[in-house]
Amino acid sequence: MNFMVYRIGDDCVVVDAGMMFPGAEHLGVDVVIPDMSFLEECGTIHGVVLTHGHEDHIGAVPYLLARHDVPVFASPFTRELIRNRLAEHASVSADCLRDLPDDRPLQLGPFAVETLPVAHSIPQARMVVLRTPFGNVVHTADFKLDPDPVDGVGLDLERVAALGREGVLLLLSDSTNADVPGFTAGEKTIAAGLDQAIAGHDGRVLVTTFSSNINRMRQLVDLARRHGRRMALVGTSIQQQAEVAGRLGLLDFPSGMRTSPQTLMDGAPDRALFLVTGTQGEPMSALARISVDKHREVRVGPGDLVLHSARRIPGNEKSIGRMIDHLLRRGARVVTAANARIHVSGHPARDELRLILQLLRPRYFIPIHGEFRQLSAHAGLAHECGMSDDAVVLIESGDVVAVNEQEIVRAGRVHVGQVFIDATLDEVDWAILRDRRRVAGDGIVVAVVAVDRENGSMNEFPEVVSRGFVPDADGAENGVMSDARDVVLRTLEDATPEERADETMLKARIQTDLKRFLRRRTQRRPLIIPVIVEL
Repeated sequence: MNFMVYRIGDDCVVVDAGMMFPGAEHLGVDVVIPDMSFLEECGTIHGVVLTHGHEDHIGAVPYLLARHDVPVFASPFTRELIRNRLAEHASVSADCLRDLPDDRPLQLGPFAVETLPVAHSIPQARMVVLRTPFGNVVHTADFKLDPDPVDGVGLDLERVAALGREGVLLLLSDSTNADVPGFTAGEKTIAAGLDQAIAGHDGRVLVTTFSSNINRMRQLVDLARRHGRRMALVGTSIQQQAEVAGRLGLLDFPSGMRTSPQTLMDGAPDRALFLVTGTQGEPMSALARISVDKHREVRVGPGDLVLHSARRIPGNEKSIGRMIDHLLRRGARVVTAANARIHVSGHPARDELRLILQLLRPRYFIPIHGEFRQLSAHAGLAHECGMSDDAVVLIESGDVVAVNEQEIVRAGRVHVGQVFIDATLDEVDWAILRDRRRVAGDGIVVAVVAVDRENGSMNEFPEVVSRGFVPDADGAENGVMSDARDVVLRTLEDATPEERADETMLKARIQTDLKRFLRRRTQRRPLIIPVIVEL
């Protein structure tokens, strides 16, 4: 959840406002955002500067704007992604959105803000330079030094060197790959791997990649044209991102190439290329549903090829592995970045970070964006580049760092934490979250299903019980619970044996169907907990 406040006296600028998705322990929570209470006391916020459009950098913007009427500056692609987000929040206007100027500094209070285009895994990412009375501060955000970007946009190293000669008081730099040696390969280097996989295959091809990686999509469009394939986009997020990119001239499909998923399924298999969401095996994502033959338009089977063109985000290994298992059971061939050159990172490796340190020659350095082991590795790299121990500061969320020409010191802490947001877009504080684990805000409904772990068959009639949930005005709970059992039964009967054997996916399906039924029947939103008992 990237959220940095730069402050001179009572004048502040915010760089990025991100979110993260909840863990399994966050029952009833859809989104986790930073606690922004410190903004109430930090002074005047002159603006929010966004480096790029990934959710961990922009996801909290609607919640920030609900509390603070401030301008938000972003590149056009990032701006349009936020506009889509704000459309989900009726109380927040998009009138605050502004373009980041490319040809002049942006004056925000005592800060003169410049941005430098950088290569990343999303279009129009920016590195931020804050010119202050105390010196220049460089906030790299996410980037990599791609020598030959697909869209031709990368970091101008001559401009970086000029900044270094001018003088940099403080550098804050991306540490995601600080423990990875060498240079991160450029995006174009995977074209040969993708080309080889597609060229040698005479069945359907499904490619899953991050929806925001428009440059990856551009390469796939070129490959589809080269091999005479038509394309279909499968999944809401990838369709939305492609629509925004198309409006801005960042992505173009040749006439007649893009079609609907159903049309592509009905056509010749060797002329079909599907671009599909679900790189992380999310239970209700397009590829996860395809893998268990529950997608309404797309199916896979023998002769089909699935290319997993993405990294495995730590913590998602099991869900990705289960999804790949299901695809293999259906007869598809699966190729991942582990056995073919079909994915590269969007972050700089160690030698790129070394080059940035050497070009900017900052007086002080703070590693950002990464786990502590990566921040620590980046700090060690700064020491290798000649920076002293007292010039490099490792910080945690909530740390206040004071810096001027003479020193950099920790100057205390401010209150930080997580704010939980549920499906209604309302905040859920920790006490409520704790209560939800017991009875939930609208009560709790538990669906208990017994399945055979070997073949996924149902051993007993499903049981649905509730606590603290009064579904009808007359309290007729028994009738609703009886109908709810029928809903669960229909869900189980409609599920494939593989879905029933996949606990995560089966839970997600039961939860979705019960939530829809109870909301329609009772206008209530109880916490729904599916329990799968394997026999």
